[in-house]
Parts: sequence; C-alpha cells; structure tokens
Amino acid sequence: MPTRITSVRTAVCAAVLALLCPLGLAYAGPAHAIAQDVICSIGGTNTLAFSPKLRLAQQAVTMTGTGTYPTCVSSDPDISSGTSTISGHGSLGCLSGSMPATETVTWNTGETSTISYTLTLNLVAGQSAFAVVGTVTAGRFAGDTVTSEGVTLHNPIRPLLDCLAPGYGGSTGPTVLTFTDLRP
Repeated sequence: MPTRITSVRTAVCAAVLALLCPLGLAYAGPAHAIAQDVICSIGGTNTLAFSPKLRLAQQAVTMTGTGTYPTCVSSDPDISSGTSTISGHGSLGCLSGSMPATETVTWNTGETSTISYTLTLNLVAGQSAFAVVGTVTAGRFAGDTVTSEGVTLHNPIRPLLDCLAPGYGGSTGPTVLTFTDLRP
C-alpha cells in the first residue's frame, strides 16, 4: 500500500501545480531583482585636475579630484549625501583616453565606499565629457556596479584652445552617481 499512497500524493501535487502554475502561484525558488542601492542625481559636482595638463595627444597624466553629492536617494534611508576623493594615473589627451581610477565616497553616515573604475574622457562639442563604470571594491555597497557620467560647462572654444597651449588643467561640472546591485 505505501506505493499507492505515494502515487496518490504525487497525483495530488501534480494537480495542485497544474492549477497554480497558470496563476503564477507556484514556488519557483528565491528571486533576485536588480536593486538600485544609491542614486545621487541632483546638484552633484565633480572637480578634476590633471598633471601635467592635458594636450591634444595622449600622454601619461595623474588625475586628482573631488566629488560632492548633496542629494542622494538610497536603499538605506540613513544615506542622503556624500563627498569623495578621486585619483588615477593613465594615458589621456584632450580628445580621448582612459585611465584606471579610484574614488572613495564618504557618506553622511560616516561609512565609505571605495570604487575602482575606468574613467573615459571624450571631447564632445568642445566639452570634456567623462563616463565611469566600475565596482565598489570595499566598504558600504561592496560588489555594486557604479556608473557616473558628467560634462564640464565651459565656453566651448576654450578647452580646445587650452589643449593647444598651455594645456587643459582640469574641469568642474555636474555629475550623476548610481550604485546598482546586479548580483544574483
């Protein structure tokens, strides 16, 4: 008889699943949605400095900078703003280039997030536009993917002229910073 009971249980379970699956009520295991842990999009500013100053041709440069993120929305309601320090070394020119860089964000809670990324610089309509994609390697939100994009706001002709002589020493402009948890 144990075989008949097992067969009945199997049939009942199959019938229940057949009824529930079309309704989306069957258990499919734990799911993971992509989560945006932080977005700082209002009033964010980056200031970057290059040494030596950028010229038209790519050359080895050191980059230093700061970031200010006064308005952030986070999955952690205690995090509402942050500031950062930025550093990198690589090959950049006024027209293009990229370099590995590190940014350490200090949140208003005192916690930090260290981001390793590649900074890519392009000159678009006379503006130095940068794009960043990286990963939080230490601290709060470790493992998150980070994106940031920004553009400097200058007279469109000036950066090009600066590239010819005496060199383009740096920029300040608006930025957006986004931390996203893409892990399964």
